[in-house]
Parts: sequence; C-alpha cells; structure tokens
Amino acid sequence: MATEREPRVAVVGATGAVGSQLVELLETRAFPRGRLTLYTSADGASRTVTVEERDEELEVEEFPGPNELRGFDLAFLAVPERLASEIVQARPGPVLIDLSAALRRPNPEFPMVAPGLTARERLQQMRGARVFALPHPAAHALATILNALGVESGFVGVAVMVGASAGGRDLITATVEQSAGLLSGSLDIEPDEVQRGFNVFVSESDRETAEVFVAQARFMMGREPKIALQVINAPILHGSIVAIQLARPPESAQWRERLRAAPGILLVEDRKPLGVIDALGQEAIVVRMDESEYGVTLFCALDNARLAALNALWIAENLLLTAN
Repeated sequence: MATEREPRVAVVGATGAVGSQLVELLETRAFPRGRLTLYTSADGASRTVTVEERDEELEVEEFPGPNELRGFDLAFLAVPERLASEIVQARPGPVLIDLSAALRRPNPEFPMVAPGLTARERLQQMRGARVFALPHPAAHALATILNALGVESGFVGVAVMVGASAGGRDLITATVEQSAGLLSGSLDIEPDEVQRGFNVFVSESDRETAEVFVAQARFMMGREPKIALQVINAPILHGSIVAIQLARPPESAQWRERLRAAPGILLVEDRKPLGVIDALGQEAIVVRMDESEYGVTLFCALDNARLAALNALWIAENLLLTAN
C-alpha cells in the first residue's frame, strides 16, 4: 500500500446496507485517505449516500467493472459474491477487503481476519496478501463470546436469527413491502416466493450457511468445539441474534467477569427486556447471560451491518499502520 501520500480509497457497493455504514465511518472517523470514490453496482440504486452525522450527501458513481479500480490503493467490496469474485480474480491493483466472504468458508489463499480474534502482529505478517476476507458478523460474535469464556472444547448449541439486512437493501425492501401488504390485506406472494413479513422460517440453503458459520468460528478461534448451529430467518429489518447454550463447568463461575472484561462485548446485567433493537448502532455485541442448574444460555444481539463495516475499517486502519 502506498505510504508517501494519503491512500486513494474506493467503496464498491456504497449504497448497500453495509456499504453505507462504511461510508459513514470513513467520513466521520478521520480515516487517513486522499480521494474517496463511491460506486454502486445495483440497478436503480440511489446516486447519493447520506452521512447522517454531518447531514451531508455524497455522490455515487455506477461501477463499470474491475478495471475501474486501477489506480486505487484500497477498495472495500461490499457487493454480492459474484461481483466480488470477479473483482478479486481480475486483481486490478488495490488491496481488496472482501465483505462478501461472510458467506464463504475460510480460504488459505485469502486471509480471514477480524478484530479481537486476529492479533495486529499477525496482520503485519500477512501484509503481502492483496485480498483480505471477513467472517460473517454472527460467526465473529460466536467466536468472540466463546474465546472470552475460554471454551476450548465440548458441545455448544447455537441458534443464529438473521434479519433482512443480512441480505442487503433488496431484502429489507421486500420485507417492508410484504409486511405492509399483510397489514393492508393486499399481499400477493408468488408460488416460489417465501413470505418474510411476519414470518420466522428456516430454508434448505440455511444448512450450508450454518456450516459456513461453524467453519468460520472454529477458524477464527483456532480450536474446534463441537458446535451445532441452526440459522433462522426472522422478520426484523436490521440486526441479528446469536443464542448460545453451554454446559455449566466449574469455571463458569468466572464467566460473567470474563465477559465484562472482554473487548467488543457489552454485558447487560439488569433484568429489563433485551432485543435486537438494543444493539442497533452499537459497536459491541450486547450480551445477557442466564444460568440454571443444567447450563448457561447467552442471548447476544448485534448490529451486523455496522459490525461488518467496523471490522473492514479495522483491517484497513491496521494495514495503514503497518505500512508506516
């Protein structure tokens, strides 16, 4: 990455759920950059992105193809996997931070890294890599929690409840439209279409997603506990829930203190209702821990779009630090 000047940065997919969060962070956190160029790959997408903290609108260009990235030093790929793979295969020049890897198994060719799970020293050793992958925020949250507790092995039961933002703005729009249609009594669903409004469901494709989450969590932990994980689709627009069930070993007496001390975790200890809405805008995983004579349950809420953007920015910031 260039060091004599401020890096030229591109965000591909700037109008999406994660891309817009990235733009806001780049604009409000004094990220060291020169030119910032925003691209959209979605047909009919807005040509502006709003930075709410500054009440400012930034222009967005249509993305013509991978060669457009020549001349940039760093590019965030907040786009569907097909386009991200096309860009990665083209190797247009900049360091690529690939957020589409959230739904792929770890690949040794493209280092998968995340704050709290990858040491900065390790990131320095990988500086020669030109493509960096991020785990899914739910897998990141699971690995972060298990690491904080010191879980080395044994059985872990997990349910991941994902909202519409996990599928981007199109899925958010579809969920809103279906919900409105149900409320007005005018919903018309095609035979091959899944009802997302006011519905909780699992699908066949979620099995592969669950296996990906487990593989990512184990990879990021460097250990292989026996994780049984199910992905559940929920009619929420933003955020995700990770519910974890564990046996209660003798060392569980220290688990609350470990969660309190762990970076990236906000332990909630009052008995007020806790929901995914409490995590929106948070930069931490919001956790409540409950104990019984049979085991321990952890209810973890996270703003998946914001955490994905923060994790991508962490990689970029540390690559800049190691370059200087």
